[in-house]
Amino acid sequence: MSQRGFNTESYPLQRDYAASSRLNLQSYLWRDSLEYTIHPTIPSLAEDARVADIATGTGIWLMQLAQELKSSLARLDGFDIDISQCPPQQWMPLNVTFHAWNAFDETPTEMHGQYDLVHIRLFMINIKNNDASALIRNVHRMLKPGGWLQWEEVDNTNNSIVTTDASIKTPAMECLLEYIHEGSKRHRGGDEWLLGLPQTLSANGFQNVTMQSHTDPPMLRRWFYEAWLLTLQEFSTTKLKGTEQEATNLTLIGKSHVECKQGAAIQLGKLICIAQKIESSG
Repeated sequence: MSQRGFNTESYPLQRDYAASSRLNLQSYLWRDSLEYTIHPTIPSLAEDARVADIATGTGIWLMQLAQELKSSLARLDGFDIDISQCPPQQWMPLNVTFHAWNAFDETPTEMHGQYDLVHIRLFMINIKNNDASALIRNVHRMLKPGGWLQWEEVDNTNNSIVTTDASIKTPAMECLLEYIHEGSKRHRGGDEWLLGLPQTLSANGFQNVTMQSHTDPPMLRRWFYEAWLLTLQEFSTTKLKGTEQEATNLTLIGKSHVECKQGAAIQLGKLICIAQKIESSG
């Protein structure tokens, strides 16, 4: 990725709206790749359904859902520790609301048993020491008996470099692929919890639990990879600012984007977990 143009370290405003734009692009790419907003195995929602989107980011997933549901009776709530990236409430449909809330904090009693569907996407970076128990407990409390959870994450154990031609060299991508595998352990203690998520959910009040692997179609590979490079750049210039790893990552980002334009990409696997709260659970 070229380092020409505005320097995001010098222009924090640009870094802010660039992050929002990246999240929106990412959401459109996910929908185009999955070809659904709500997983097709989840029963159709009632007109007055209540849906929660945890770590809502810019709120784009809720907007996509609102367009599909076309029901003013549905209540769609987005939760994030920081909702400053969401549009002004005055510009939103009346049934879409954003709330500042840390999903690891105790769930307020007024949220208990309120939701027909809870959606989570790309929350993995917030899970430390392979322990998602606090989040799972809160989701269980939020759902109505019989309500559904849809959880979507990148599968860091199933990534590979793909090229349009075997002659294309990808040394920078190979270094980044190694960083993906090692970085999760270094920065948050690993992601093994994700592979065991179905068993964890089954042991904590959920039934009809399934986990599906998903591979993006070739036509979306470059765009997904470029969106991921933007994510890595944002992470490197904020969480790793001033470190040797930041400089290394930024150099590799630039070189790997050259490789990408030549016809290569790191294909990032996806895992989609679906689960239903047991009807008799409290």
